[in-house]
Amino acid sequence: MDKPAEKKRLVVAVLSTGIRVSSAELRGVERAAARAGWTLETVDPAQTGPDMAPFAPLFARADGVIVRENLHLENAAALLPPETPVVQLDGIHPRADARVRSDVGAETDLAVQELLSLGRRSYVFVPMPKAQRWTAHRARAFLEKMRAAGGDAYVYEPKTDWGWMEEREALAKWLLTLPQPMAILTSTDFLAKFALDACRDAGLDVPGDVAILGSGDDETVSRSTKPTLSSIRVDSEGAGRMAVELLATLMDRGRPVRRNGPSRKGKTRIPTVLYGPLGIARRGSTRRGEPGTDPRLAAGMDFIASHFDNPFLGVRDVAAVMGTNVRHAARLFLPTGRTIREHVEEKRLERVRHLLETTALPLAAIAETCGFASRQYLSLVFRRRTGQTPGEWRRAGRGVAWESAARPASRGKTCMASDNRQS
Repeated sequence: MDKPAEKKRLVVAVLSTGIRVSSAELRGVERAAARAGWTLETVDPAQTGPDMAPFAPLFARADGVIVRENLHLENAAALLPPETPVVQLDGIHPRADARVRSDVGAETDLAVQELLSLGRRSYVFVPMPKAQRWTAHRARAFLEKMRAAGGDAYVYEPKTDWGWMEEREALAKWLLTLPQPMAILTSTDFLAKFALDACRDAGLDVPGDVAILGSGDDETVSRSTKPTLSSIRVDSEGAGRMAVELLATLMDRGRPVRRNGPSRKGKTRIPTVLYGPLGIARRGSTRRGEPGTDPRLAAGMDFIASHFDNPFLGVRDVAAVMGTNVRHAARLFLPTGRTIREHVEEKRLERVRHLLETTALPLAAIAETCGFASRQYLSLVFRRRTGQTPGEWRRAGRGVAWESAARPASRGKTCMASDNRQS
């Protein structure tokens, strides 16, 4: 006797396409939901506004909800049946049953390593002008890790009762009191632009006097400045995928029973999955300026590092960024020992190896995520470059540990976090 067909799941994602990070998260949700055979409905606050009331019938029928902003979850909470599970991306709200958030420790480790490689005299973290809990948490992590590595570290203290321009003026004056050359880390690309403007006000050259590294790799911001801004590339699409995997567990098992932990002074704990950084998108604000390095070559390398996951990335695109033709761009790459295509391929394979070691994604999904045209072509390239099939590489484990969020499909780092934990 045939088994009855499994009921399709209706999932609502409240994510804004107006924010690059959220847009990438939505792409991850869409791809993972499609592979699971779910029906996905998207509410885009960038288009509809924050009011969730018009979507009450949709929330009432939903098997699960994925949402990012606290405000949007607050507005949706009253419309949701109490048994509907909710996964929140990079936020903290009492209605959320599980969270997917960025791994601040891993991001800070990567940033500290990158900034120390620049060989500066002092290292600075610039938080939000209006002090917030999440940015203060990152500041503490920066201080601890930089000082542990032997760096001369500082954190700017925002003047919370001042306006934005006054804050920029204060930052400019403060930077002039620190040993130069220095390097600055910020927790967003918009803050990196804020720091760049403050350096300009202070008459400090970027990257000569001050190197600046943002986070999030928002190209709308990072490519609109002079010099362009280097940034930490975060796995936003992976975060969306993890949210789907975590929600699948909640929908299958029902909403979890909340536990009060005495170590957290009675505050509620919920399952939390962490997603880490992908690497550094190096641009003008941290340009190392090695002797003899052609700036056009550096621009091409930076572009490949930021766009390797675009399946349509070609040699002409790289040459255009370098400001030359394809033939001359190829000559500029000769000293690296690799062609432009080989550099693109290597960056893609770095990401493939990471996903094989740290996730349970099927090979077709990895190929799609990393810019390969098909699973078969990825397998061909991978075996040619490593001598192993992707499956053999994954089974070998390569010594990389991972923990399941709640079932084997969720291969992000997992922890139990209280609702008031800082992100």
